[in-house]
Order: sequence, then C-alpha cells, then structure tokens
Amino acid sequence: MKILVLGVGGIGGFFGGFLQESGADVTFLVRPKRKALLIKNKLKIISPLGNLNLEPNLILSNELKPIYDVVLVSCKTYDLDQAMRDLKGVKGKGMIIPFLNGFTHMEKLDKEFGSENVIGGVAHISSTINNNGAIEHFSEFKKITFGDRKKHQSNDLVSFYNTCKRTKFDVAISEDITLDLWKKWVFIATVAGATTLFNCPLGEISNHAVGKKTLSDLYDECRSIAKFSGYIISDLETENILKNIMTPGSLIKASMLRDIEKKGFTEHEEIFGDLIAEAEKFNLDCPILKACYLRMKIYKENLN
Repeated sequence: MKILVLGVGGIGGFFGGFLQESGADVTFLVRPKRKALLIKNKLKIISPLGNLNLEPNLILSNELKPIYDVVLVSCKTYDLDQAMRDLKGVKGKGMIIPFLNGFTHMEKLDKEFGSENVIGGVAHISSTINNNGAIEHFSEFKKITFGDRKKHQSNDLVSFYNTCKRTKFDVAISEDITLDLWKKWVFIATVAGATTLFNCPLGEISNHAVGKKTLSDLYDECRSIAKFSGYIISDLETENILKNIMTPGSLIKASMLRDIEKKGFTEHEEIFGDLIAEAEKFNLDCPILKACYLRMKIYKENLN
C-alpha cells in the first residue's frame, strides 16, 4: 500500500513518521524549502512513544502521479485551497483522508475529488514543530480515526487500518465518522477557545473555579450547536471529556495558541466562525464562543 502524506507538521509528520518507522511505504508531499530542510536535518520526532530520526521519501507537487492508495491531508484549513492544487497529480486514484479542524473542508474536498473518494478523518494529538524543525509530541493523545460517511468499509480502508495497527499510535474505524467530526469540532472549539481567550494552558485555567465554569459553559454552547445540527454528544461522554480537559496541571494548549505565540495565521474562521454560523441557523446564543471569535478577529487585525 502506497501512502502519500501532505503536510509534514505536527499531525502529518507525526503519523507519517511512525507509519514509515513501522515499515509502511510512505511519501511526503512538500514544498521546495521544506524539502531542503528535511534532506539536511531529517525528520525528527520527539515523543513519549520514542524519538525518531528518519530519512523521509520526499516529493514535489509537479512530480506527483496517481499511484497512491491513500492520501493523508494534514495542512491548516487556510492552506486547503493550495493543498488541493498541489494534489491535482493524484486525482483518479486512492482515498483522500483529511485530518483538518472544523467541518467545511469536507465540502471543498468532495467537490474537488468526488465524495466517493473522500473519507472522513479525525486526529487526536497535541504536537507542534519546534524552533529546530523537530516535531514535538506533548501528551498521551496519539490517535487517528477514519471512516466512510456512507458507512461502507472498502478493502483499501480496511487495508490502511491494518497498516496503522502495526504502528505505535492508536487507530480506529468509525461507525459514524460525521458524528466524530462534530465531536472533534466541539472539543477543539472549546480547547482553542479557552486557551486563546485566557492565553495559557488548560491546567492554569482549571486551577480556578471561574475557569472551570468557563470551560464547561463553552463546551455546552458548542455541544448545543451540534445537537441542533443533528449530532448528539451524550452526557456521559461530556462528563469524561470535561474531566480530561480539566486535568490538574495540564500543559495542553491548542495549536491556535501556539500559532499566536509564533505570530502566525490561525484557523479561527473555520473553528469559531463556521460554528457560530451553524448556531445562527437555529437562533442559538453562544456568548463565550463569540467572545473567543472576537478575540481572534482582534488578533488578526493587529497581525503584521
């Protein structure tokens, strides 16, 4: 099975790297600048699973051919249009599995590659690229979940699952990937919203009663939007998620906050803005989510 990974960052680099380490046939689609750096410094991953120092197989977009069985898309949502242009060379073969935040990216990929070729994907991981270009993995989260939105398990999908099972990360085939995409959206909107609003990791927020209440209320706002959109997150699952989010001393912070710290672009439109648009369809009030969105709009306005 031939696997192409677009994006050698905290998600693509991590999961692609551990796939390569397990013996899988992995190629990374990169830009010329990133290719030069990876050739010089290799693909370094710092993780509780064990550190890796790999020589990745690299390719540029103009060299692509439709030979890949699986294409993993792990760019930022604001880079998706360029990513789809870069992937034109693979059209006509293989499954496209995006691991992006939000939900609206699925519509774009469906239009470009055909909904029958686009598989829903969710990544649960806390990782980033450090100042030395290495990928740092921060927590016990290390799972990808994917599934056909029509709940059909093709041979290629099962084969990719079996390939992932030989790695050190966790993997699952979802019975309802659309629901899982919504669950991730609610989760990431809560974590990104709180950590950017308070400008600190989750552990510092949950040290305070008002911080815990803000986390809980923000999650409930997002969960309510999912419910009115037809996707139910149970009370028990909510209780477990909030317990994890409020783990004492947690150093977890959303990648959006790390992007702010680097004075970079963020995914606030896709994570907050699109979710608020869903809420407005049902006249739902979501004041904390709107405050998180406003905080990010002000950040963007002041970004030089």
